Amino acid sequence: MDMDITIREGLAEARALARQHWQALLTYVGLGVVLPFLLLSSEPIFDLRTLVAIAADPWTYRVSGSITGPLYLLGIVSLIVSGALLAAWNALLAEIREGYISEIMYGLVAGAAYLAVNMILYFGVGIILSLPILLLAAFQSVQSYGIALVIVRYIVSALLGSWIYARFCLVGPVMAASGRLEPVSAFAESWRRTRTAWPRLLWLYLAIYVLSGLLTLALLAPHLFILFNSAPGSFAETAMSVGWLLFWATYFLMLLLVPAGLYRASEDRTTVEVFA
Repeated sequence: MDMDITIREGLAEARALARQHWQALLTYVGLGVVLPFLLLSSEPIFDLRTLVAIAADPWTYRVSGSITGPLYLLGIVSLIVSGALLAAWNALLAEIREGYISEIMYGLVAGAAYLAVNMILYFGVGIILSLPILLLAAFQSVQSYGIALVIVRYIVSALLGSWIYARFCLVGPVMAASGRLEPVSAFAESWRRTRTAWPRLLWLYLAIYVLSGLLTLALLAPHLFILFNSAPGSFAETAMSVGWLLFWATYFLMLLLVPAGLYRASEDRTTVEVFA
């Protein structure tokens, strides 16, 4: 049975879910954005001022100590974010809510599997994107291609990443709506549900990719200006940190609500076809 998903219907469902579950959304933004933001802020290596100093003069500014701690912290933060997404999808899409504790426990368990499979998927995609450059470097200098090669790689990366999102955007909602703990069958179901709608979904996620990149640059440019022209801990730098927090909260809600709305739209389509 073919299913089709319209962007307008999916976004309308996303808005309806946001109005209906706004309290749960605020809670999971706190868990999936604010808590990770505070955890990363506690590690000096993740401070933008430190990263800029290292990039500007790597021989003078070096990271002291073991890299194990920051890597562990990144792993913990990734698990928290994935768990918050799965818990929130469970809160939005499950037929009967079982409360925050049950949702969070489910999210942490299912989120670990969801994170692992996604890491394997995107690691494979990264290797595929890097192979042409590595092969080219084996025969001649990559520097002769300069910026053109970088631009082509980013375009291909954006298109391939958007296509992957278009085909697998329903994995998390499929898992959470039915309480599944393993993501493999959810990947297969997402592939099936997006079989006819993926060209539209590709353009949707490509637009999100471009918009997110532009907003990131719009925040990064003034933040860099402030870093080079003000003392550490200034009011302007604190205001930029709040700006980044709001940006990541918005991005988190987009990652959460858009797939949830598309999932609901595909469910509505299935219901119509079954009872037609």
